[in-house]
Amino acid sequence: MVKEFKASELPPEWDEIADDNVYLTREFITFTESADDAEKHYYAVIIDGKLDTVFMTQVRRGYNLAMFTKRNFKVKMTLVYVPLSVTRAGIAYNKGLAEAMDFVKKLSGYKIFLNLPDINPKGYAKGLTCPKCELTLRWNSFDEYIAELRSPYRYRYKKALSKGAPLKLRYLSSPNEFTPEMYKLYENTYNKSRIRVEKLTERFFKGEMFKIFVMEDDEAVRGFVQLLENGSELVFEFVGLDYTVNQKYDTYLCMLLNIVRYGIEHGFKTIDFGQTADDTKLKLGCKYTYLYAYLNHKNPLLNAVCRLLAPKLEYKPVRENFAVFKGDKQ
Repeated sequence: MVKEFKASELPPEWDEIADDNVYLTREFITFTESADDAEKHYYAVIIDGKLDTVFMTQVRRGYNLAMFTKRNFKVKMTLVYVPLSVTRAGIAYNKGLAEAMDFVKKLSGYKIFLNLPDINPKGYAKGLTCPKCELTLRWNSFDEYIAELRSPYRYRYKKALSKGAPLKLRYLSSPNEFTPEMYKLYENTYNKSRIRVEKLTERFFKGEMFKIFVMEDDEAVRGFVQLLENGSELVFEFVGLDYTVNQKYDTYLCMLLNIVRYGIEHGFKTIDFGQTADDTKLKLGCKYTYLYAYLNHKNPLLNAVCRLLAPKLEYKPVRENFAVFKGDKQ
């Protein structure tokens, strides 16, 4: 049985199912309900009287089904998805995955599950979506990380850190320190991005659960990074950048390297670097975790078309093997 809940009425067992998917926890859902105005729906599959599987949906008009290509194919889409452009799925499941997918399949129009592993649900077209770029931390210090890099990468990153040396790195001590000027830096990166799913509100960057550092010179903040600490995992959330001085300071690369530094110095085991700018993140030493999208339309004819088009619309990951560390096979 599938039951719908209001965000304010999610039972305590919900968090037990969500487990390490922090974006599906009641605390985070409560926060996002206040941080944006999108209409979201929350469901649970109940088996033998107990919650087994939980998921959320959001309807988006103008969703570009061909966003990974140069084409535009905008449709009204029901997404089973955390509406934040993060690597987590909008569903946490045990035995009830098939029942949840059957439930969504019966909804009208186009429906899509994003960021799931490689499964083969009945009636859905399947294609790659943006992979997760993850760095496993095995160093005791940032200097050890730099020392283990092969010489071309070590040279490049030392040069970037040298160019960024005039910038001061500062952690915000309160969410209220996030300013409209910083939000404009986020808008810069959003507008420059080739793949746009949704635009976050300024309110989102003032969540108590986030850690934000800025890099600034004497005139202004030139970039910021938003992080989320999730147990032994550090999650790179979002970034804002002043592109007018990015080449001067190598700001973006300096910020990524400072994420690595923070992760190592604070004892995290992994860093989830997200799903965009793959080339740059793979060159930091990240590895791909492949994620998939599952698409369905209630109309059998359109669903058959989805199956035919899915391979042409899926994400094309970087295929080059970057031998970043000493001992990596080239």
